Amino acid sequence: MPPGRGAKTEESRRPIHDTDPDPDPHPDLSIPPKPPAGPIELGFALVDERELAAFARQERVTRDDYLERLGDARQCVTLPDDAEPTHFFLGSEFCEHLLPSIEAIDRAVALCERWGVTFGLVTPIACDSLFEPLRAALARLPAGAEVTVNDWGVARVVQREFPGLRPVAGRLLGKMLKDPRLPSATWARMYPNGLRAGPFREILDNLGIGRLELDFPPFGAADMYAGIDFPVGVRAPYGYIAKGRICKLGSLALDVPEKFSPGHRCRRECLGFSEVGARPGTRELETSQRGNTMYYRHAPGMTAAIAEAVAKGWVSRIVLSGA
Repeated sequence: MPPGRGAKTEESRRPIHDTDPDPDPHPDLSIPPKPPAGPIELGFALVDERELAAFARQERVTRDDYLERLGDARQCVTLPDDAEPTHFFLGSEFCEHLLPSIEAIDRAVALCERWGVTFGLVTPIACDSLFEPLRAALARLPAGAEVTVNDWGVARVVQREFPGLRPVAGRLLGKMLKDPRLPSATWARMYPNGLRAGPFREILDNLGIGRLELDFPPFGAADMYAGIDFPVGVRAPYGYIAKGRICKLGSLALDVPEKFSPGHRCRRECLGFSEVGARPGTRELETSQRGNTMYYRHAPGMTAAIAEAVAKGWVSRIVLSGA
């Protein structure tokens, strides 16, 4: 946790989305923009399989269909004019209890075939009991479908047993500092990410992973994606802060000592409720908690920086998702 309990300087009072006047967080990088390979890819990520019903009668899907699913948060997204749907994702990155049912996967795959977009199954960190239903789910996917993996063991299963699928490294594998309490960009620069590190690239190569999905962190800059030798997708307009094993909402009705402990029966309360957090007197990013995961919503400066990264060819895909 960064300092902030003592007297506040003028710098620490600045809104977290203000333009940072300090030097570039990667001053050793002098990487020119990459020419865009084509129109930006646009995906939508759905966690609650029950919401597939809202898409059931659509013969085609448009960018407005994707944006409308974000509600008021659509104002926190800036898309290029030529961005049209290319991908549709189903599943949770953060909870093994939210692996989609086989029936839901079949419905989603059929919808994607109708719309002419690529289907992707999103998978979480895996406990031992998840691998059997996960294998059954992967077996339902058509060749060329994507699998967003957030667990090294799951990545290995996809590589060895389902070579026709395309694994994508999810946000849990791309570590970076994303604390919305950061008072300034100075603190963000003290903890740089390792996304350009050679060993990280070797791990992804060895697992057959050819794409990264990342967040945009507080006090980030567009060129934080420069020099990453992989196609990069960014989740918007929410980033995740941290996840744990405890589902706060799911614990409220439990008796002590089961309350706020792992292993209790999941009733998927998180799909109906989320908790909005705020600390009075601060200018932090808007935060919320759904189930076992905390999120922040992008501020205007972050939205503009993502648009810049897209324009310069450093980001090739935007995945719209809620919190």
